[in-house]
Amino acid sequence: MSDQYKTIIQQRQPQDVEVFQNIHPDVAPPRMEIDQLNMANQATNDYRSSGELIRSLANTIRHWRKTTPADAQPAITAILSGGMQISVTRLAQESFHGIRIEGHVGGNPCMILSHQSNVQLLCYIEKIAEEVPEKKIGFIIDGKETEE
Repeated sequence: MSDQYKTIIQQRQPQDVEVFQNIHPDVAPPRMEIDQLNMANQATNDYRSSGELIRSLANTIRHWRKTTPADAQPAITAILSGGMQISVTRLAQESFHGIRIEGHVGGNPCMILSHQSNVQLLCYIEKIAEEVPEKKIGFIIDGKETEE
């Protein structure tokens, strides 16, 4: 493929960073109504703690699982400021603004602690092969672990 046909994101990716190839071609993430987004306190809490961020994300993933077809599942990729991409298996609040991200980079398990403003969480629907079991994402919220 010549450079002129690459997308902007492919042009800006470092050579060793994987470009997403497994996004489900026929399924878009479900649209959630405002009352499902856990935005009740938004006016008084514009700067949310990482715990609120994780709680809201867990609610979104739970809703997506209910509406995706059998050959698809929600997935989260954490993108760090240096361009590293982590396939997320678990998220936890580490401090008021701190977040612990557990997952895989290049097939190797990893864990990183970060301020929530230094990471972007890309949520998408991925296509799963029949022989691969459904992948759950773990969330630790208020000291209790759930899998969505």
